[in-house]
Amino acid sequence: MKSSKPSWKEIIAFAIGDGGCNLVWTTIGSYLTLYYTDSVGLATAFIGTMMLLTRLLDGVSDLIMGSILDRTHTRWGKARPWILWTAIPMGLGLVIVFTIPSGLSQGGKMAWATITYILMAVVIYTACNLAYNTLLSLEAPDPKDRVLMSSIRFFLTMGTVLFINYNVNGLVEKFGWTGMAVIFGILAAVLLLITFAGTKERTNLEKNTAKVQKKEDKISVWESFKLLFKNKYFLLVTVIFVVDYTILGVNNGLRIYYARDVLGNAALMGTLTLCFILPKMIGNLVFPYINKFLGKWKSLMLGYGLEILGLLVMAFTETSFTTAAIGLVCLGIGGIPHNAGLFAMVADVIDYGEWKTGVRLDGLTNSVTSFGMKVGAGLGSAIVGWGLAWAAYDGALGAQTAATISGIKTVFTIVPVVLIVAGAIALFFCNLDKIYPQIAKGLEEKRAKEN
Repeated sequence: MKSSKPSWKEIIAFAIGDGGCNLVWTTIGSYLTLYYTDSVGLATAFIGTMMLLTRLLDGVSDLIMGSILDRTHTRWGKARPWILWTAIPMGLGLVIVFTIPSGLSQGGKMAWATITYILMAVVIYTACNLAYNTLLSLEAPDPKDRVLMSSIRFFLTMGTVLFINYNVNGLVEKFGWTGMAVIFGILAAVLLLITFAGTKERTNLEKNTAKVQKKEDKISVWESFKLLFKNKYFLLVTVIFVVDYTILGVNNGLRIYYARDVLGNAALMGTLTLCFILPKMIGNLVFPYINKFLGKWKSLMLGYGLEILGLLVMAFTETSFTTAAIGLVCLGIGGIPHNAGLFAMVADVIDYGEWKTGVRLDGLTNSVTSFGMKVGAGLGSAIVGWGLAWAAYDGALGAQTAATISGIKTVFTIVPVVLIVAGAIALFFCNLDKIYPQIAKGLEEKRAKEN
């Protein structure tokens, strides 16, 4: 039997892959709306609606891809081959999304944006990122290792996000939007290939799960879906993922508008991002220790409370860089457990499903991560588009009106508070920490009998 613990080399190789995913998806989430509105001239309402409808379609593709993953068997495992197969398409997809030909008519530009966004979000990113997230539960059978790997992963991810936000504007000025996308696309493909080469899958290769795997192959796709939706924790975690990534989508999409129009200085974008990201980077390194004392569930609840505090500071104090920095630092600290802790919780949901049904659905259950991230980001982008339309934003103006500035501030702060309340309600009923010892004991006894 192979070692059940990933080495540090594997942990770093795993973490690097999310840098590749974020070079693609964070760039799209943070800058695509700006590219569409200010460079291409697309209407904000169209952008928001297109992104939302695409993400609803995305939900179907996530479930399909999850089912495909559960039935993938290669010498590289289940998830790793899909990371290999999608690494280069991820880079190419980023380029075509940020390359709308200027000679097209307005309708042609809208069609190009819609087709390329659907191809990128529904097909390419779904296959790559769902495989990447599934790799966590396959590479690390031990929940403690999953928390550690998620923490290191998000430390490197936050560093990537900072790199993106500090360099996009400069790269666009020097090379244009397409040139920036080419640079980031090449880097993304290389990082994903490193993840493929430097990791190994364990869970489905170990003797004690061989019979469970055979059960997965025998049941139909429809039966797999029925088993998945009987898992109440899958449904609850789905809600939490959608809420968290909608909030992140609003924050990422509007932060450049908040810096430029509300605070009056676009150059503050990088510093505001640093206030948001740096606490997460540091916090992800210490989260494994926090998890030992509080567990994932209590940490997630506390995180929501800190996020609300930060948003209320920005909403109900005089607008200034200082209050924005304080609010974003609180938002960043509150988001720490919603990175490492939430992704590790998905692996616990997989264990719960196996304990209850005898069938382990790694790929299909992990569709919650891809679905939640993309639907959340789509809702966030839609809210950004609709919010800008509601605030009467005009990209052709040198300076926005006072009413528009006030509207941007409202969407940036108050809308996420409402979303957090919804997420906290779902989380209240999702305390897996409380029953996990029972789950672990039950799985150990069942696997011992099967052997």
